[in-house]
Amino acid sequence: MIVGVLAVRNAGHFGAPPASYESWTYATTADEALTQLREQLDVWRAGVRAWGDAGLAEPCGPAEGPYGEMSRATLVLHIQRELIHHLAEVALLRDLYAHRSPA
Repeated sequence: MIVGVLAVRNAGHFGAPPASYESWTYATTADEALTQLREQLDVWRAGVRAWGDAGLAEPCGPAEGPYGEMSRATLVLHIQRELIHHLAEVALLRDLYAHRSPA
């Protein structure tokens, strides 16, 4: 989520540092991962806000490869769906961990 969903998009659309699965410095603790997630979310949200209504109607452009002709609004909806989907999985894993058997 941090790299593939947010950081790569932040680099491609909002001038954030380049990001890839191979070059990313991965968090080694949950706190570090949450910090990375918050940082990437902040960049994403600020960038989307800066597009405004007119900018959301524009095509995504080359940063989205074969989907570059789709609107930025479509991209925003896709990213929201990905975040909801994957964060729901994280919540499930946290619940399962919290309720694991003591054995």
